[in-house]
Amino acid sequence: MPPPVRIVFIIARCFAAALAFYATAQLPYNYYTFTRWMVFLVCCWALWICRRRLWPSFAPAYFAIGLLFNPVLSFHFPRSTWRALDIAAGVFLLLSLLLHRPFKDAA
Repeated sequence: MPPPVRIVFIIARCFAAALAFYATAQLPYNYYTFTRWMVFLVCCWALWICRRRLWPSFAPAYFAIGLLFNPVLSFHFPRSTWRALDIAAGVFLLLSLLLHRPFKDAA
């Protein structure tokens, strides 16, 4: 992965994690929709990067988070469940900054 793309990918994961953490507050519904889109798109991008090797990698976790935050076929959970999911997604996205190392041949 070229360095500029790697930097944008790091920034995108930080932004999605920040949105997920901030979504634990009481906010307008449009913010939650925006958060769903951003986390979903970042997870889709991460799946694209992980496409060469599904296991062992972060691909299953990106898939699960992307599925839960899918804005098109959305899941409806109570607010307390969403808080836990938002925190878990944010923590995972931040951990992926430390542990996710894409392959050299991945585009």
